[in-house]
Amino acid sequence: MAEERLIDEDKDRKYRIKVNADGEEELVVDGDEEQPEAEEEVTFEVEELTEDNEEEAVMTPEQLAAKREREEAERAERRRQVEELIKKAESDCKLNKFATALEYLEKAEEIDGEDGEVHALKLVAYTRNFTDYSQAVAAAEGVEDVKEYTAPERKAEMLKKASSSLEANIAESRAKVAQMHEENEGKKAERAVRFLKDRKTAIIVFASVCALFAVFCALTGYFGSVIYSVSTGTYLILTCVFGGLSFFALIALAFAARYLNITCRRVRLNKRNTSTQLGRDLLAEQAKLKALIAIYSVLKGE
Repeated sequence: MAEERLIDEDKDRKYRIKVNADGEEELVVDGDEEQPEAEEEVTFEVEELTEDNEEEAVMTPEQLAAKREREEAERAERRRQVEELIKKAESDCKLNKFATALEYLEKAEEIDGEDGEVHALKLVAYTRNFTDYSQAVAAAEGVEDVKEYTAPERKAEMLKKASSSLEANIAESRAKVAQMHEENEGKKAERAVRFLKDRKTAIIVFASVCALFAVFCALTGYFGSVIYSVSTGTYLILTCVFGGLSFFALIALAFAARYLNITCRRVRLNKRNTSTQLGRDLLAEQAKLKALIAIYSVLKGE
């Protein structure tokens, strides 16, 4: 491998000692070396080989034409099935049979997930023609598909029908979320006072029992170590007494630890909205509000 060392340098040239492939040193003047002419870069695209391409490469023109005709027939059949399901869904939506309309639309989406009318009708069915937003969260799950695949004219048509009801529901939901949030935070603060007080008490009890257990264990160990230093058996009795007290202190310590764990858990759970019914209702209403805003934004083309 070639090796280079810089030995001198001026503003025009760099002098290097280069060890060539034969192990001999030679002087190289970088400034005097001719720069290689830039070669013209030739680029071309190579079609990515796929299983279909490999298959078509060995086909005769007649076989290839037949394959193309078969694929076109399959696409036409899928298109026919989707259009038939859309007609059934539209008919059911007009009759307020939104549940069965959704079943037709789910089948149509399995056949062609990029059909804009399928996604538009799903939004119509979930919102009961923009009159009921109790399933707004489910409707919003497919709103990105409406944004991507549904024609702007179709979205404008739905917006014209849904604008007033969406604005009213968004305003109502916002007010409800604000009221529920205030109530929920107030009750959390009220519970927190009691829970923090209980936790403080539990910490004191646990620390006291822990200290008592440590004292009893230390006394048991001490008297046990000098148990034979007197012949009266006094230290034996004291060892047994403090050993028993250590045992009872250990049981008390277990109960104190359990109580401390419960109080700490209450403090932790009190911070979560999912731990109370009011908190869960608040989260549900927030999700509904977010869904309504998403639907409105997509229909407006934002």
